[in-house]
Amino acid sequence: MTPRQPLPRTVPLFHNETLDSFIHRLAAANHLPANQLLPLLQIRRTKKTPVKTLLEPLAAAAGARPEALELALPELLDPNAPEEPGTRGRPRTTLHTAVQRPACRRCTHAAGIPTPVTCWATHDHNICLRHRLWIGDGIARADEQIDISALPDTLHAHRHHRNLIARHGRRWVHNAYPPARKIYFNWLQDSADPFDLLKTARTLLTDGTGKKPSDDLALALVFHPQVVALTGLLAGREWERHTRSTGHILWLVEQITIRGILIGYAPKEQNDPLIRWVEEHFSLHKFVAFHRSQSIYDAFFPRETITPEQGEDGPQTRWSPFYPYYRC
Repeated sequence: MTPRQPLPRTVPLFHNETLDSFIHRLAAANHLPANQLLPLLQIRRTKKTPVKTLLEPLAAAAGARPEALELALPELLDPNAPEEPGTRGRPRTTLHTAVQRPACRRCTHAAGIPTPVTCWATHDHNICLRHRLWIGDGIARADEQIDISALPDTLHAHRHHRNLIARHGRRWVHNAYPPARKIYFNWLQDSADPFDLLKTARTLLTDGTGKKPSDDLALALVFHPQVVALTGLLAGREWERHTRSTGHILWLVEQITIRGILIGYAPKEQNDPLIRWVEEHFSLHKFVAFHRSQSIYDAFFPRETITPEQGEDGPQTRWSPFYPYYRC
């Protein structure tokens, strides 16, 4: 039986919150174990239950309009209806690469929420510019979020990341960012730190409890601008054209130095992470070009957010670098 009135205590909605996070907050506000809230409300939730069926009864229990709850929780949105109000551009929660992260602790407090909130995030959502907190890679809890006011280049890199998405398309930047991080930090394993950048950074950075970041997290914070610059280089098409026409990656190697990503970079062996990635990148494109199936294409290059699947002429679509050069 669907509840006809809200629970004694309701909680504020938060943009892009996960369904489980919202249920935990609502249960905690009413002094209930989270796993008992839905059975108490006679709301059935199994693996085969369409998540949409939870909308009406959960909205009634939470004292919220169904439309407002649907917009707050992306899991309740229909990814096949990108033209519905408030749907386009929201994270696709069904992707195996979908990311859940703690929301900015200062944003939640400003919204009147004293407890942690977990949100669906896109790959570029690493920094809260409003509060200058690192909330992305390496953060498992809200109190671990790092104040990066002392790292203006890292803050600037977040804006650069957004510009790259507008220029190249989210699909391609999303596809390039994880390998760019992996490649760059692989390079740093063999590099010295003659200026003690990490040691200096750790003396300036603290989390919500006053603790200093780990070495790995400090590395991600300090070198985020270089990772974003490498992401932009790999997400573009120019390196593909040069590599296809010359048969080598000399232009790409030169750009890495010219753009200040890694000064003096020169791959010394075939096992270099960049060379391996270029080979895998072209092999994957050849495979997809051979099949020419939209489902195959979307499986290897998924859309990170809810956007139209066809008929888009913006940067989300581009020509394949290999014959038959189909539009994808």
